[in-house]
Amino acid sequence: MKTTSTLMAAAALACTIAACDGPKEKAGAARDEAAANASGVPYDGNGPAERAGRAADRVDRAATKARDSQGDALNDQGRSIEAQADAEADKLEQQAQEIRDAAKAKARELDRQPDRLKQTS
Repeated sequence: MKTTSTLMAAAALACTIAACDGPKEKAGAARDEAAANASGVPYDGNGPAERAGRAADRVDRAATKARDSQGDALNDQGRSIEAQADAEADKLEQQAQEIRDAAKAKARELDRQPDRLKQTS
């Protein structure tokens, strides 16, 4: 996920640097050009629909960036929960081993008691 969002961020940056038109800006430019041609006016390449499309493309890019950031945060949270669970499991395994060791020691002691009873009799 992190790689995908990094690639998307790089693509968005490349578009911003190269001043590439987004899909809504291109669609707006086409509408503006069609309207200019229909009214017999030369299209200068900066109509209202193109500007509105450019703004909408910026909103879309910002929303995508926000979703990617949220996704990254959720992935980080998931990794944190897994690490915490692993640490807790390790702690429980250590406690289980201590309980087993204590039980074995007690069993050995109980196994020795019959021999001691025989020796004192």
